[in-house]
Amino acid sequence: MSDKGIEDYEFPLKKLQLYNWLMLAIMTLVGSLTYSFHVAQAIFIGGILSCGSFEFLKNDLTRLMSGPLNLVKGRFFIKYYARFSVLAVVLFSLIKYGSLNLGGLLVGLSTVVISIGITVAAESKKIFFNLKEAS
Repeated sequence: MSDKGIEDYEFPLKKLQLYNWLMLAIMTLVGSLTYSFHVAQAIFIGGILSCGSFEFLKNDLTRLMSGPLNLVKGRFFIKYYARFSVLAVVLFSLIKYGSLNLGGLLVGLSTVVISIGITVAAESKKIFFNLKEAS
């Protein structure tokens, strides 16, 4: 990235995907060591739902950005809301009928958000220092 401008920058999706699964493993391990198996199970289930939903969204967005926007935009939104609806039904069912720890489930659902924050902070730091060197 040292000889590229900021306009040519591409966000590292592979690194973000790796961080998602790594964060899920770390949070599940910490939950099992700090709390109980019940909490760790809820963190794991929430993380699987969150990471899985992110994977599907990434694939759809990659497809959307690679082709003509007018042709795939409607299909993207239909798939997005269908996936969101399925996720809502699964979460509702897990909360209402399952015996999951709600706090653990919420922590697990936040794995992607935390991974995005870590990735953005690391990449911002890298861009900032590369721009500082260039000037």
